[in-house]
Amino acid sequence: MNLYDRFQFPEGIIRVTAGAGGEALLIKGSEKNVLIDCGMAYCGDAMTKNIADVLEGRSLDYVVLSHTHYDHVGGLPYVRRAWPNVIVFGASYAENILKKDSARAQIAKLSANAWKEYEKLDCESDVLMEGLGVDQVICEKDIIPLGNKQIHVFETPGHTNCSITLLLEPDQVVFASETAGVYGTDGRMMTGMLKSRKETLDSIQKSRKINARHIVSPHYGMVPELDKNAYWDKAEESVRLNTEFILEQLDKGIPLEGMLKAYTEKFWIDERMDEQPKEAFLQNAIHMINNVLREMNEE
Repeated sequence: MNLYDRFQFPEGIIRVTAGAGGEALLIKGSEKNVLIDCGMAYCGDAMTKNIADVLEGRSLDYVVLSHTHYDHVGGLPYVRRAWPNVIVFGASYAENILKKDSARAQIAKLSANAWKEYEKLDCESDVLMEGLGVDQVICEKDIIPLGNKQIHVFETPGHTNCSITLLLEPDQVVFASETAGVYGTDGRMMTGMLKSRKETLDSIQKSRKINARHIVSPHYGMVPELDKNAYWDKAEESVRLNTEFILEQLDKGIPLEGMLKAYTEKFWIDERMDEQPKEAFLQNAIHMINNVLREMNEE
């Protein structure tokens, strides 16, 4: 029986991920090479080795950050150390977030926790933070040229204010933002709704209209061809199911702590630990519940 390989990407896209919990994809252009997200700090050095092995002496020119959560940016300082001249692209909000002491402290803390969880090592003081920042702001309709390929930028807030979706042309490969959700090996979507329900639904609709031949889902890889057309439907359905569940808990008079417990029991699947750390899931769930309640109250 042929098993589907979610890491079998179109030519020129190479998975350089070096550890569980965060993905990193390298795109080789005829003139420039770009890394999409950087995974986590605990495997940053191993990731840079993977990149160097693939590039075979060529330089890493760019990094694009899909958003600023620690499981997407934690490996960036290690990339900077290996390629000091690399240019890092990110949304304007990402640039501002990575300058904040509070955000950097949270990234360092969660990175250290992931180091313990995945490597069983206590290394809070060893998390590299130097170079964690955006060099050049990108926004809607911007294009990053790679020579024979180019990356088109779409702003898709909802998961974070800085979330972006990328379209690689002429390959027609969409790198979906986490706003749409996290596709799982079971075929279900874990909602990406975090900051705003309305913005999430608007961003899913925008992403649906992008001319995509292939979809790469965050924390997962290539979406199966059979599910490609249903991907955005599943994203919208996950928003609806999560919203309904939270409102049901509210109607029952369940306090926030109880809501989080019930939400985790219903939506967390242990098999997804390699795709997303449970710590990240819990952090997101707390914010999502609060934001859904606030937004529904405003309506």
